[in-house]
Order: sequence, then structure tokens, then C-alpha cells
Amino acid sequence: MLVRGPNWIGDAVMSEPALTRLRSLFPEAELTLLVKPPIAELFKQHPAIDHLMVYEDRGKHAGLGGKWNLAKTLRRGRFDLAILLQNAFEAAFLAFLAGIPRRYGYATDGRSLLLTSSVGVAPGTKRAHQVHYYLDLIKPLGAEGYPAPPRLYVSSEEEQRMALRLSREGITPDQALIGINPGSTYGGAKRWIPERFAQAADRLVRRFEEKVGRVGRAVLIGAPGEEALGDEIAHRMETVPLILSGKTSVRELMAVIKRCNLFLTNDTGPMHIAAAFGVPLVAVFGPTDFRTTAPYGERNRLVRHPVECSPCLLRECPIDHRCMTGVTVESVVEAGLQLVEKIETGPGQPGPEKSGGGGEGIPHSFPLEGVTVFLDRDGTINRDSGYVKTPDELELFPGVV
Repeated sequence: MLVRGPNWIGDAVMSEPALTRLRSLFPEAELTLLVKPPIAELFKQHPAIDHLMVYEDRGKHAGLGGKWNLAKTLRRGRFDLAILLQNAFEAAFLAFLAGIPRRYGYATDGRSLLLTSSVGVAPGTKRAHQVHYYLDLIKPLGAEGYPAPPRLYVSSEEEQRMALRLSREGITPDQALIGINPGSTYGGAKRWIPERFAQAADRLVRRFEEKVGRVGRAVLIGAPGEEALGDEIAHRMETVPLILSGKTSVRELMAVIKRCNLFLTNDTGPMHIAAAFGVPLVAVFGPTDFRTTAPYGERNRLVRHPVECSPCLLRECPIDHRCMTGVTVESVVEAGLQLVEKIETGPGQPGPEKSGGGGEGIPHSFPLEGVTVFLDRDGTINRDSGYVKTPDELELFPGVV
């Protein structure tokens, strides 16, 4: 089985429940994941995958000649089935050139004729969370039930190497680490204001100890090319952060995020990595649609300033960036402190430093007879997923009575 994975880190994380479900549907299959280099790093050591094949679209697989060589490599793999989690025409065309007899995917991007089994995108699927979008694709193959939260994996050796790196910077295992992710490779519109990131980071570091009794320190992370942004925020901060912006591989990024006790972020790939590790996180949303790309799991808070032009999904704001300028430092800090205090002191709640993947997730079902369910749009008992039209669209939080 060949699975063509998504190209972006956030999308790849949200596709993980579908990937894991494929493994359970086809336990004896030999599963190869075809993805670009950063996604290959993301899924190293994932138990659902037998082989990783790297699509070097900017290297040896660039251009028409590179695509043809990749198709020939795929042909030698003698795959029986290709499942295309990526929506592009190119994914179906490569599977077709490779001569894979069964090609399965959504009927998007004009590629229906290249698929032997095409799945139409239902209107409800378009508005659903991306985790559901990917899982819905494989439901005709036998996938049932509710998706579990995404999970990612790092080895104990990788965690130890990161712990050693942090200790060299004066961060001990008993210190609380507050991750700050101020960038966004998609565009500037998704970025909260750097000055407010700095203020929020300072306040969280200072108030963390009084809330949960642990000394805190901030760590700035970011992709290559975001070094200047990290330096700008560090320069504005009064406390001294550790700057790792542009200084980590994907695997190192995963390890440091997993080590965090709280994560403050824009809507980006690292946000989804934190959610997959069950790290408590506060996500600032502006131009993107929180209903489809919010962090999937339990330990998160979204901070938004609703405006009529959001979500616009634009890379750059053509007006005054009101969806982001309306988000205050106070609202972000309060969301973070409430989240951490609840997890640290709440009955039966696992601590944020537990190993493994994500949290326990949302129940697969709940009784519909003999109970009264009070719906509240502010997220007290259920996830705010927009207008709910059917019972299976309602997402109650665990423990809700």
C-alpha cells in the first residue's frame, strides 16, 4: 500500500488518525508513506508505517524528468493500492504513471479520471475539522467511529539529547518550559503582534511560579527564515528566553515541544505538533477557520477576536489586521494560566510532562436517550465547532455529565 501524505506539517499531523486507522484496517499490509522531506522527518518512528519514501520535489524529483523518475521508482515497488491523502492532481498523476492498479482519493482538482475509486467531498465534510476530513476519506474502506486525537512519536534518545541541550542553557528538568511560536510560514496575516508575544511570554514566565509553584522560562521556536522574528521578540522581552528559532531540525523541534509545559502559538504546524503530544497550548486565531484547523485534543484554548471579515484565509491582510490586533495580551495570558492551573491541580488529570502521544481524546459516542444535554457555544462543555446540525457533529469534552 502506498499512502501519499499531505505536504504541510499541520495537515500531516491532522492526517495521522487516518493513517493509524489504515494500519488497523490492513494489519498485514506493507505500508509505504510518500511525503516531502519535512513530513518524512515528522513521521519517523511512527508505528503505523513500514517504509518512508521521500519525495524530493526541489531536488532529484524536480521537473517533469524528476517526476518520471519517481514514477519509475514507484513502479518497481509493485504497489497494489495507492491512497491519496493529498488532494492535488499531481498525486493522482504520479500513481497513474506508476501503474498502481487501485488509486483511491477524493475527487478534487480535476483528477477523477485518474482514480479507480474516487470519493466525493460532501458539503459537511468541507466544513468539518481536517482530522475528520482525512478520516472520512477512508470510511468507504471500513473506517468507523470517531477519530482519536493525532499522535506523534520521539525516541527516548531524542528526548535525552534535547534535555542535555536545554541543561547547557541552564534549563533544569524541574523548570517549567513555556514554548513561544510567533511565526507562520503561510503568511504574515496568521501572526499575532510580536510585541504582544513578548509581553505575554514575560507575564507567563513570571506568573507560572505563583500559579503552579514552578520556575518558568520561555523558549522561542521557529522555522528557518524566522530567526529575525525570534530575535525581535527576545529583544523586547524583560525575562531572558532561550532562542531556538531556525536552530532545530524537525525531530529536534518535536522533542523541545514535547518538553514544554505550556505552548503559545499562532495557527501553524508546531501548534498541531504540540496538540499531538498533549502539551497544554493557547492558540491565537485570526484569518484562518478555527472550525477546520483548531488543535485537536483536550488541552488547548483558542483566543480569537471575532470580526466580520474572518475567516478570510488570506496570506496578508489588505486592511488593518483587526482580527489579530483585537487579541489582547491579557486574554492570552489568562487563557494560559487557567489551562495550566486546571491540568496541574484538577482531579485525575495527567500532568503535562507525561510521555507518549496526545491526550485521552473526545468520547466516541454519548447516550442520546434518557439524558438532557445543555449546549453552550463558549466551549464550557463542548467544543465550539460552529453551527451543529446533527448529533454526530457535537463534540463533548471528556467527563461532561
